[in-house]
Amino acid sequence: MVTDPVRWFLLHGPLRLLPDSMLGDADDVGRLFLRPPAKGDPYRATLTKIGASAGVHDSAAGLVITGYEESEEILRSNDWSADQPVAIPPTAGFYRWLTKRSVPIALDAPALVFMDPPEHTRLRKLVFPMFTHRAVTSSVDIITKHTDAVLAELDGRENIDLVADFARKIPIRVISDFLGIPDLGDDMLDSLGGHGAKLLDVGITFPEYRRGMTEARKFTKFVVDCTEDPEMLQEGFLKDCVRMHAGGELSFAELLTLVGFVFAAGFETTVSFIANSIVTVLEHGLGTEVLADGRLTDPWFEELLRYDSPIQLTHRTARVETKIGDRVVAPGTGALIWVGAVNHDARAYPNPGRLDVENVSARTSMSFSTGVHRCLGASLAKVQGQVAVGSFLSAYPDARLLPGRQWRDSIVLHGHIRVPLALTSGR
Repeated sequence: MVTDPVRWFLLHGPLRLLPDSMLGDADDVGRLFLRPPAKGDPYRATLTKIGASAGVHDSAAGLVITGYEESEEILRSNDWSADQPVAIPPTAGFYRWLTKRSVPIALDAPALVFMDPPEHTRLRKLVFPMFTHRAVTSSVDIITKHTDAVLAELDGRENIDLVADFARKIPIRVISDFLGIPDLGDDMLDSLGGHGAKLLDVGITFPEYRRGMTEARKFTKFVVDCTEDPEMLQEGFLKDCVRMHAGGELSFAELLTLVGFVFAAGFETTVSFIANSIVTVLEHGLGTEVLADGRLTDPWFEELLRYDSPIQLTHRTARVETKIGDRVVAPGTGALIWVGAVNHDARAYPNPGRLDVENVSARTSMSFSTGVHRCLGASLAKVQGQVAVGSFLSAYPDARLLPGRQWRDSIVLHGHIRVPLALTSGR
């Protein structure tokens, strides 16, 4: 905890403290990225405008990638590292040294998303069997059971908060089952998601960083307890990882890395997808058009994911002198890949600013990334989103959005924190 102020400053401080006068003019892509307009239609209009001239941009924030082909080229190349970016690039070595000397903390570096091969490859192979198509298929009944239970809790209610009463409840129950902590996890995971997920953001305040680290340390203490008494766990991902740790296949830091990754990648992003998608469908009056057999269809899943991606940013650093298109990039150059803008690249999608299923007829979105860091839990997230969104829209096709909607204050994570809704039809 003594190093928290230093680590916060290296990761976030300059971006948080940078005056607007140093962010370029109103059209600078870096300024638009670091000081985005209000979410919803104003933000989407900005993404559409940038998508009209998508590619590689020099900006006040450094190199920003908004093109689909360019981002795919970087994400698939061994010339680029996924190391966690720092706000002051020359201090990167010091930050790595500091984290290696610190006690491992869940959701803190090193995280799987910030690892490169061969470490990334080894850890991914260890857990890959838990995310196979067969494993995901077998989870459908569990996801459906939790979704039906949450919908049953809404019976008789006229107004709800879509996020608190539905979108958050399903992923937290599914991830608790997946981890193997269904009797222990709801409150702990909800707090970790609410505050710990901010650690994945850009330019957060020190109080936000401290709250996130506090929740991450609580979860770390829980994982320590699990290694000392594995029988407190039910069968699931966490118990499997504890066994691998006991058998010498995983260090404690790697155990935290994997468990933190599964939580961070599988909870808040799924919450955002469920809420974003239901809001978008209701706004556009699509009703049952997006459904088949009570589930969100594959094409509509991809288009809703593209239109309002729960993840808006990823980052890479050039290992060697390399190229993006015809541009030569020096070693150590950082590239901010603006996923939201990539998903609005007019060269990749016919009508990027419109919700149109034809947008994804030729290619999927960049929301699950690509290359070696393509989301390991993409199939699980897809099934969960299709079942949850489809079940809600089937149960309440005439639900109405009410005033008072609030978006998450985040650059990286894109989603709602509150959506008042009137349930105007019963089940």
